[in-house]
Amino acid sequence: MSKLLLVLMCCAVFSCVSNRPLEDIPSSLPPPIKPAAVAPALQGTSEGKPAVVNPVDGSSDPCQALPAGISLPYYLSGPSVVVMGFLKTCQMTDGREGFVKGSSWTAMGFPCSAGRGRIDKKGSDSVPSVVTFHLQNSCPMQPSRPEDIEVLARQKLGIPVDSRLIAYYPLSVDYWEFVDFSEHDTGYRPKLFIPASIANGWQKFTAKGEAIKIRLYGRENAWEPGKKLYEVEATLHSEGRSTFRLRVNVARPIDDQKRKAVSDRCGSLRPKRGCEEIFGL
Repeated sequence: MSKLLLVLMCCAVFSCVSNRPLEDIPSSLPPPIKPAAVAPALQGTSEGKPAVVNPVDGSSDPCQALPAGISLPYYLSGPSVVVMGFLKTCQMTDGREGFVKGSSWTAMGFPCSAGRGRIDKKGSDSVPSVVTFHLQNSCPMQPSRPEDIEVLARQKLGIPVDSRLIAYYPLSVDYWEFVDFSEHDTGYRPKLFIPASIANGWQKFTAKGEAIKIRLYGRENAWEPGKKLYEVEATLHSEGRSTFRLRVNVARPIDDQKRKAVSDRCGSLRPKRGCEEIFGL
């Protein structure tokens, strides 16, 4: 009997425990642990926006800026080179555009600035009917060595040593105009063909060594959507009766209003050349 009584008492105890509601069970868990503070990450570039960093000390931050008053593209008048821009850009905390530390950059030169531009003539050699100056991309550029451009750009623009010149493109001429003569056309081969231009321009060019003023319009290397259109004021100089050298006075990107004006001048050509398409309008 005593054993049976003990079994019945144990069953009663376990039955009571199992029937207690959960709300009655006291909680003995410790309070949740707060996570340690984590330093905020740089604002991301998931949508193609440049990262914003703190450039205060300039020693360890990845975003840097060029000296005040200098923005890219920038024309270096000495070597006649345009520093186009950095491959990786960012934004300083004060809103200025910067470049990621160590980012490579590109530059643009001008065909035939090293001379040896080819001149073709039709008709008489002394008094030709057409004179063509070839400004193709393969014509030599000056400076010819990328390392010389790097040195000059660092001296003028403060580009750090760890940022290297990765590409050196020629200007691809889309349209040209002689300043003192009526000829103008699309392409990269300026031509004198009006008799007055031959008499006044070509004869003085060869006999007296007088330069011929010209305006060139084009982009770096080739047309790509979004690329800037440049206006180049330059002169053609004789190296003899069969070669010339291009000397650039200034090169600058033009805005949409100037682009439209140049396209309209181009549009006066007959037959039509498709100037709106050439100028991206």
